[in-house]
Amino acid sequence: MLNRSTLDRRRSFSPGISELFWCNDCNLPLLSERCSLCRQPGRRIPLSPPGDVRLCSPRGRELLRELFLHNWGAADFLDNRLILLNKIAGMDRRDQVILDGRHIATLWFDITEDRQRLDLEIAGAALLKERAKKNLVICHESLLKGHIKGKWLARDQIISPLPSLEEGESLVLKIGKFSAVGTVRQRGDGLAIRIKDVTQSDFVLRKGSFTQENAILANEDHLKRLEREALAEVRGYLSRNRLPVNISFSGGKDSLASLILAQKLLPRIEVLFINTGLEFPETVQYVRELCLRRKLRLHEIRAESDFFQQVKIFGPPAKDYRWCCKSNKLGPMTAFLAGRYPRGCVTIEGRRIFESFNRSAIKGVERNPYVPGQTMLSPIRDWRALEVMLYIHWNGELPNPLYQEDYERIGCWLCPASPQSELSRLKESHPDLYHQWSACLHQWREENGLDRRYIDWGFWRWRRHPPKMTEIAAAHGIDLTKRGGSRGELSFQAVRGRSPCGLEYSIEATLTFPQNHPFSSVANALGILGRVKYEEDMGAALLRTESGRATIFANGHILVIAGRAEAEELLQRVVEVILRVQMCTKCGICTKNCRQGAITLQDTLIVDQERCNHCGRCSRGCIAVNEAKRIYKELNKPAGPQIRSELMKLNGPLR
Repeated sequence: MLNRSTLDRRRSFSPGISELFWCNDCNLPLLSERCSLCRQPGRRIPLSPPGDVRLCSPRGRELLRELFLHNWGAADFLDNRLILLNKIAGMDRRDQVILDGRHIATLWFDITEDRQRLDLEIAGAALLKERAKKNLVICHESLLKGHIKGKWLARDQIISPLPSLEEGESLVLKIGKFSAVGTVRQRGDGLAIRIKDVTQSDFVLRKGSFTQENAILANEDHLKRLEREALAEVRGYLSRNRLPVNISFSGGKDSLASLILAQKLLPRIEVLFINTGLEFPETVQYVRELCLRRKLRLHEIRAESDFFQQVKIFGPPAKDYRWCCKSNKLGPMTAFLAGRYPRGCVTIEGRRIFESFNRSAIKGVERNPYVPGQTMLSPIRDWRALEVMLYIHWNGELPNPLYQEDYERIGCWLCPASPQSELSRLKESHPDLYHQWSACLHQWREENGLDRRYIDWGFWRWRRHPPKMTEIAAAHGIDLTKRGGSRGELSFQAVRGRSPCGLEYSIEATLTFPQNHPFSSVANALGILGRVKYEEDMGAALLRTESGRATIFANGHILVIAGRAEAEELLQRVVEVILRVQMCTKCGICTKNCRQGAITLQDTLIVDQERCNHCGRCSRGCIAVNEAKRIYKELNKPAGPQIRSELMKLNGPLR
């Protein structure tokens, strides 16, 4: 059972709402309203959603110092002070930079220039008004007449020499006693300065000892409450359970906090670590040494599959096509659990609702529907990143050293779910790993005739690109319709199961097939199965049926999401339609069978989706459908044979 305080904390969380406080007396961040040091209430500070605020790392501090010095010639105000970063929505990395409880700048990564950038906020302008040695513009006080925000700055309103301007750059504007942020924008044939925001308030830095240790002390009551509630929840469940208990430990901060909690109840709890073969070397070493030091039995579960060989079959994994989670995580874990815990087990894990939209629905206790007998406990599911890190240090433990290097999350070093900024960081921190993956990606790019920027700017990280990436591609003339895929032999590969990164059962498959007809014909014919949305610019068809959904790409990638049995059936029907289109003999049987008049024949069958009622009568007696069923049966065997010659007999040479 959850107690009332836990339920209250749950109700206060929803996407877009999060609370953080600041103690003005101690000048420290507070996770709850009252400071444990001075016992005074803190002031509420606004955070953009989802509010998963975290401590800035030493490397992050160096980065901010470099950027402030480069842009405005001053950075001394960062010294010996706690800096918080709050991740906000953006195309890549985008963090609010919080100093002394005020949002002074926004740190973001420019993928087209492969560099970190800073946008100044109004509190930052007030802080820099008397400190800036660069990009400071002193304006005439006549500018203060009327509404200022949003105005364009005229040349005769500028007193000081105008600095050289760069598109998108932030400037500090000093207008008498007022501070303002100016942004350089294109206007007409040249660049001009537009006033983004203005304030009369000064930003005076407070004095004090702003250390992590003091931040822990200021939040000690809150940390005790977090621990008490989490332990009570886990203890309550385990008191009714007789299955063996283990902890899933990735080497990241969240699973470390969960491990600390678990060991307070079960000092000899077994530790499960999936070594995918793609972990940072520091992570593998960290996990082994921590378990040895804490006298815990470590089960290092190794993936047997060769990721780089699989890339040749499936192409690079993507945010929306994470076949690697099945082969390198779920598969090895499932096999291990079946052998180690034949009657089932309880696994404590460190997933949090703040991490992603998919994880926002995590419950305290969940049965894993795709790993028989495994029950998952998530005791820190509603903790924020700052709570996690302070809790770790409060318990005298040190997190993975990679967090010191400005990595936000620790996982596979080439994960497509990581922002492009972290892959760029990999170039500096682990050049050998970066060049290994970069070479693999560029080889795949060359084989498929893709623009070099497709890799360098991170387009490979999606199968279906988000709107902002599509806009960048259009602006720079990058063709997103191309995407790897063989055009000759017929072959089929599939990975099945629930991804650890998601909540549903899915199948990711790659089908290479004869290209006798364009993909638009395939997308149209999929309307036989359900409602289809064809996105020509993406080379993708989105299919929804009563039993599930599927995304089919022109290069042969197929993603099916449904219940286990439904997903298998839907995958088979999708493959059959694809092959049917390519092997259509235009015999006309389908048009005679269709009572809706929804099918006509041109080069291949054409489906009128407004008329089609998905009854399936058009498949009766169809030679191509019968052959497609036989082919799928062969392809779906563990070692399905190549049957290219038989297809050639049926439909002529493959093109």
